[in-house]
Amino acid sequence: MKAGKKTSSRRPRAARGGIWNRIALLQGEESLAAVCQRADLNYQAIKKSYQRKTFPDTQSLERLARLFRADLRWLITGEKAGTRLDAKIGRKLRQARNHRGWTMKALADQMRMAPQALPFYEKGTWPVPPALLEEFALTLDTPLVDLLVGGEVSPAQVPELKVFQASSTQTVPKIGEEDYVSIPLTASSIAAGQPIIQENKIEDYVLLHVRAAGKRSNLVASRVDGDSMEPMLSSGDIVVIDRSDKRLAKNRIYAIFHEDGLTAKYVERQKELLILRPINPNSQVQIINLNENPDPIVGRIIGAWKEL
Repeated sequence: MKAGKKTSSRRPRAARGGIWNRIALLQGEESLAAVCQRADLNYQAIKKSYQRKTFPDTQSLERLARLFRADLRWLITGEKAGTRLDAKIGRKLRQARNHRGWTMKALADQMRMAPQALPFYEKGTWPVPPALLEEFALTLDTPLVDLLVGGEVSPAQVPELKVFQASSTQTVPKIGEEDYVSIPLTASSIAAGQPIIQENKIEDYVLLHVRAAGKRSNLVASRVDGDSMEPMLSSGDIVVIDRSDKRLAKNRIYAIFHEDGLTAKYVERQKELLILRPINPNSQVQIINLNENPDPIVGRIIGAWKEL
């Protein structure tokens, strides 16, 4: 990435890989100083981070993503997370742009977007946030419904309900109080890392069968608020959290204490950053800087109760 106007013709060695390579791609011919000025960033701090090949701080990453109108998760990891729905929306965007006879640069200029960012949306490799999709529709003078082409839910995202069917009434297991463990249902403001649940935070108790609980003992339940994990989890669902299990594993959902509340997300770690990934393509990726919040993981979600 270019450190100033004097180096506009050459890219320093650090810009050849990692996050700075992605920033340089979006930066184009603009100098780092100009980028920092437009994003209201501390140039000296960003330049030092660049020279040391370290991640910028969380706030700076978010501001850079907003400036370039880029996908924050891609900016951090380099991974493309577009879905089939995003691919369909991308094709519709490209068709609408071509119908107006606009080049990519012309549309990017109209959208106040880095020209290098637009191809990611048209190829469907970045999710399109709802506000940005509405702006695309307005700029292209295209009905929003024409860009929303619908999409299928992956079978892996649909929770499976298993029902035990006994061959006779004699084989149906008896249910007694000893077959269940009582779990406190807390307010969503439960503090991360707190080993004991405060009594004034307990709203009720839920019962979990001992077969599901296993040897787990540090369990707590909480209600879901929001739609970022739909269709797997919906607002109002009750989730059971194992507060002793904080080891990150792929395709597992964790309860994270973030912005003074609990959130349920898939979680990835990139050095000192935690990436909170939703299922709902209309929800935003969030990031947590572990230097600022060293223990945000409340625990792994081991089960959920859904009201149908």
